[in-house]
Amino acid sequence: MPGRIRAQLQRDYDQGTHPVPYDPRNLFAIGVTDNGEHLFWISEPQDAPDTWRIAVNEARGPRWFTFEGTLTGFLTSVLSGGTAVPAFPKDLLEQATSFTPSDPASWTPPQAPARQPVATDTIRQWARANGYEVPDRGRIRAEIRDAWERANPT
Repeated sequence: MPGRIRAQLQRDYDQGTHPVPYDPRNLFAIGVTDNGEHLFWISEPQDAPDTWRIAVNEARGPRWFTFEGTLTGFLTSVLSGGTAVPAFPKDLLEQATSFTPSDPASWTPPQAPARQPVATDTIRQWARANGYEVPDRGRIRAEIRDAWERANPT
């Protein structure tokens, strides 16, 4: 989950300011509504994802709602009117529902960069000459690769 959300939830959990009913380390963000409510998998037990329940956090308040079922069960129940989530708008089901699938025939993958592969030793030498600390082996940090690419356009 984004670090900002996790940090806020952990702070609320630790301080008890807005009661978070679950340990934030066990919450896995799976969606957000257009109104700002966050949906989470309650990822416990971690080795049994088919049993994970759903938690919904009120957008601008401390309330939480827990659905005792799977994500598919949650969506089916909410969208068929079987479950009312207090944080969701009362008129949620009054709007016509629609779904527009993407057209796979019209999608084309992005072009791969035209740059030829560069030996990591070349990037390491450049980085050291420009004040960056890089290890002799292993991964070169993304910000160093980005700086090298800016300094060496194709």
